[in-house]
Amino acid sequence: PRSGASPLPSPTGVDGLATPAPRSVVGSQAARTPRLGSPGARSDAPSSRRGPRIAHRGFLGSPPRSAYRREQEDEPLDAPEDGNFLYGTDINEMTVVRGFLRFLDEFRLPETEGPKSLYIAQLHRLWEECTQKERGIKFPISADHIHMFSVALYQQMVNFPTEVIPIFDRELWSLSVRLLNAEPEALGVCQVQVHTLLAKDSRIMRSMNPNDIEKLMSLKGIVIRVSDLMPDMLAAVFRCTTEDCKNEVSVPLSHWAIEEPTRCELCGATHSFQVVHNDSSFADKQLLKLQEPPELVPDGETPQNVAICVYDDLVDSVRPGDRIEVTGIYKAVPVRPNKNMRQCSAVFRTFVDAIAIVAEKKGRVDTPADEHEFEQGKPPRLADKPDLDPEHISEEEIRWNQRVRDLAAERDADGNPDIVRKLVQSFAPSIYEEDEVKKGLLCQLFGGTPKAAGATFKGRCRPEINTLLCGDPSTAKSQLLQYAFKLAPRGVYTSGKGSSAVGLTASINKDPTTGDLVLESGALVLSDRGVCCIDEFDKMDDSARAILHEAMEQQTVSVAKAGIVCSLNARCSILASANPKESSYDPKLSVVENIHLPKNLMSRFDFIWLMLDKRNKDMDSRLATHLVSMYSVAGMKKHREPPIDAELFRRYISFARRWVFPQISDPAAEALVKGYLDLRNQGTTKGTITATPRILETLVRISESLAKMELREEVTEADVVEAIRLLQTATYAAATDPETGLVDFDQFTVGKSRKQREREREIATMLQEILAERLSSGDPYTSIDGVKQIMNERFGERKEQLATDAEFMSALRDCEQQGLCRRQGKTIEAR
Repeated sequence: PRSGASPLPSPTGVDGLATPAPRSVVGSQAARTPRLGSPGARSDAPSSRRGPRIAHRGFLGSPPRSAYRREQEDEPLDAPEDGNFLYGTDINEMTVVRGFLRFLDEFRLPETEGPKSLYIAQLHRLWEECTQKERGIKFPISADHIHMFSVALYQQMVNFPTEVIPIFDRELWSLSVRLLNAEPEALGVCQVQVHTLLAKDSRIMRSMNPNDIEKLMSLKGIVIRVSDLMPDMLAAVFRCTTEDCKNEVSVPLSHWAIEEPTRCELCGATHSFQVVHNDSSFADKQLLKLQEPPELVPDGETPQNVAICVYDDLVDSVRPGDRIEVTGIYKAVPVRPNKNMRQCSAVFRTFVDAIAIVAEKKGRVDTPADEHEFEQGKPPRLADKPDLDPEHISEEEIRWNQRVRDLAAERDADGNPDIVRKLVQSFAPSIYEEDEVKKGLLCQLFGGTPKAAGATFKGRCRPEINTLLCGDPSTAKSQLLQYAFKLAPRGVYTSGKGSSAVGLTASINKDPTTGDLVLESGALVLSDRGVCCIDEFDKMDDSARAILHEAMEQQTVSVAKAGIVCSLNARCSILASANPKESSYDPKLSVVENIHLPKNLMSRFDFIWLMLDKRNKDMDSRLATHLVSMYSVAGMKKHREPPIDAELFRRYISFARRWVFPQISDPAAEALVKGYLDLRNQGTTKGTITATPRILETLVRISESLAKMELREEVTEADVVEAIRLLQTATYAAATDPETGLVDFDQFTVGKSRKQREREREIATMLQEILAERLSSGDPYTSIDGVKQIMNERFGERKEQLATDAEFMSALRDCEQQGLCRRQGKTIEAR
């Protein structure tokens, strides 16, 4: 738990007040607290029953002292002191205090400007930004900087964080009181949040061992579960139950426990106290479940999990699916096999007490702006330069944002924007050609403009773009999925055969600590505001695919299990890849017949890309040369770097998602209407559907994403024309009927083209005529083969294609359902 104060008697104490032990849920570290007669403990230390004025920071009741600062300039920094030693170590507390104060006063970076050091300026800035000073501040410090300044101080902090970090907290508070000339009661606690440890102190979950207990470490992982908020008691108020007494006593947390008073000092009654929960003080506490990231799991192993305890401002700072780096103290706690007995098991349960949590952004796109910003008002305009505001944006981010702006402003020799071509060439540069598919995937990563829900309607207009890659094997479908997954801010990569309906939505599990039933998020919920990549989409079970209908359009997942009824957000883009049923794509069949997928699910994809292995000698030669050059020495020398490096590429997409929100102009709106009507009227007859309102929404999203690529805040007519071209290249090519060569969207909704439906109606009509003739002749009974022979004779007279067995049996089943006939074995009775 977040260490509250030094476990040692504070030298800054007043009236003999000792600083309490750090707040914790663990009782196994009580031995680290100084005892009477032990080295470093004062013989006149008061009882721990005496509580501080403010519950969880004992040093707050003490006036600041300047005794830690060198009064004489000639005093050596490492002069021996007769002060307290940290229990169980040979580290002098005064040495830690001096080293930390020197670090705050003297540490500077090359880019640090002004007379103040880096962290003194940060301290002033944080107190100026703090509106409620009595609530205190959180003070981030990079462990890299401490190591650069003093290796000894860094080692002390890493090896004994439970003792050293509370000293940092105390001295930072004392320094704040001196710098601000404030009253001690007016300033709240100062909590140091150490982050960015050295690589040698970073751990992977499977390498943690008992030697790491009570040491500072950093872990990387994916949050898979976040518990509800739990109150953590800091000080309890006990009231005497004697009728005429009602004496109240406040007992603070001491040595990770609160002891009930046994005797009332007012009335003398024993064991008469009862805790008053409403008057007690609590802190926020939450439990996280952190899982190993997939790239760190060894071959053949399953991911491991670690429990994380977070307090105060770290509560609700992360969500399931976030990739984070946790800096904290590795702790062990005994387990009681029976809660009603004090006996503990010999096997301890371990967890990490979080001190700082940082989102892992390396190589990934940042999460876009929250939608509540649009509900509160208009989104920020790029022309106002909110991304260059030094009050809210760090200096490093401002430098990157300026580079992104300069990159978008570049022009080619003709004076036209050149950024889209560079983005396409920099996306998956190892994959040969497929520029149109890459452009479509870029549209998916940039996304459309979020729309605020109106007052007259509920729901959400999704800005996310769903994409399906289907076609022959070895056409780099899975490689494109992997590249998009590694760029996505959040997301899950899964395979169709290994995914179940519960794994995609949410599962019900029993919490090991409380025993309650809890929801554990599935792949779609973990991918909220990110990308969910599903490989081998055609091999997914029907029950699992049925879940996607709601998630792909309403962007929610509804759960009603074990008494838990809720609707979870699944605002993610679906990127799926599928192989044909017969392994190779058959151009004579439609895309629905080639791929075993539900018909109505196909219409929910904005892009359906056909990636076919075309037999072309020149193209095969260029592809082979490209592949061989990736492995040969000569080819590596000729290898050209992409126009945009990987980090700037990621920053560019993050910038567009965070700061650029294109709006549709009047000419673009007219072009959208005209383009939709043209697509709608492509059919040769009125019965053929060539565009649906869902296609119009797709055009809006693609147009907005194309404007985002050039960092424009207005969708132009050229964006609409390019969106229509991309849609025709992708989805309309897949929706073309191979028999007629015309676009027919009915096959996405019904599963059959217009010509197939007309053929079925013709066979059904002829069968009904034959049955009516048998009924009028007075002999309603006939054989199935006889009816089929009569039907094929009539088709032969018309010189039309004969009815196949499947077509005839389908028409016969329809007649049975309508009550026109009854089948008995191989005999048909007309009715």
